[in-house]
Amino acid sequence: TFEAACFQQKRDPFRSPSVGPPRDVMDIDSLKAQIDDLLVKLPSPVATKLDDIAKQTGQQKAVIAGLTALVGLLVFLFLCPQPLVFTLVGVAYPGYASLKLLADEALDDAPMWITYWLLFTTFKIIMAPLDFVLSFVPFYFYLKLSLLVWLFYPQTKGAAVVYDKVLKEYVLKHLVGGPKSD
Repeated sequence: TFEAACFQQKRDPFRSPSVGPPRDVMDIDSLKAQIDDLLVKLPSPVATKLDDIAKQTGQQKAVIAGLTALVGLLVFLFLCPQPLVFTLVGVAYPGYASLKLLADEALDDAPMWITYWLLFTTFKIIMAPLDFVLSFVPFYFYLKLSLLVWLFYPQTKGAAVVYDKVLKEYVLKHLVGGPKSD
């Protein structure tokens, strides 16, 4: 029935009724396969050393490389100065995606990226004087960093949400007399 289908969809939003078993958000096997694909491109001295470590520990090369990357990320997040981490996270992938947008000349995501850069710049300007006061809030930096990642992450496209829900509704209509129709 319709109610049963709605209940099923609410209970497991990642399950398509026509496709079969539910799709995991983080499939470890596919992640290992992606890491293995990257490990093929390693220079031979590094690949040899990784093979030696894998033989000594009995672990798969993908697990060793993944854990090494995770430890490196944690060291980066916890030991680098917070403004540097915020700027690198806020510029690295969004800069790449913006350059790719220009190179492909497909401007479907242009409003989202323009909104992202506007929000990133505004965030940097407004938060500079407020960081001292807000730094007393537990995990403030990581909350701020999570918000930044939410804005640009391809699966969430938070900047597109801000564009649709805030800029179109409240800013653009006052700026130019209403949003342009697509």
